[in-house]
Amino acid sequence: MCFSAPVSFGAAAVLGVIGVAILANAKRMTDLPLAAVPLLYAAQQTIEGLLWRTVSDGRDHSLWLATLFAAIALIIWPLLIPLAIALVERDMSRRLAMLIFLPAGIGVAVNYAGTIIAHPYRAWPVGQTLTYVNNHPISPVMLGLYVVCVCIPPLLSSSRTLQLFGVIVIAGLGISFIAFYESFISVWCFFAALASATIWMFFRTRGPLAANTG
Repeated sequence: MCFSAPVSFGAAAVLGVIGVAILANAKRMTDLPLAAVPLLYAAQQTIEGLLWRTVSDGRDHSLWLATLFAAIALIIWPLLIPLAIALVERDMSRRLAMLIFLPAGIGVAVNYAGTIIAHPYRAWPVGQTLTYVNNHPISPVMLGLYVVCVCIPPLLSSSRTLQLFGVIVIAGLGISFIAFYESFISVWCFFAALASATIWMFFRTRGPLAANTG
């Protein structure tokens, strides 16, 4: 997480255990993208833990780790979230509504991939958090599409548990933007990582024929 190396590594360990438990409950190939979400968050928290150990050596020492963190946050999530939520959705109309966001997610991911290649990220502490900067202006359109792709599909789910995931992610977005503006990406990813625990609840409570419960 964003506040210290021990907390980051601790969060990564917890999420790793949750991720393994989720994979044990994933019965179908279509479950795997959603089941992988906590493990990816665990990877991000591990990266942040390593960054806390390197940022004291100077900003340039953070280049590869910070860029990898940003790549997961900005490229993988807008693609993975709408696809993963749609694949476990059993209501066809809801699934189609989620998949509408996938082309936008592809566009966002391609845009950010090009930006990251041309303008790699670096990280350094701001108070008790990490900020990620690549000296490139943020496109309000791309940022808006990113937020929509990551936040809206869970809210469209017929599973109340996955809806809760979406609510926590949106709440984390608001808190991060208001209270931690300079380290927005880091803190929001932490809230999203916490929200991924609800995915374990989803796989634990989903019945074999239940279409509208989570």
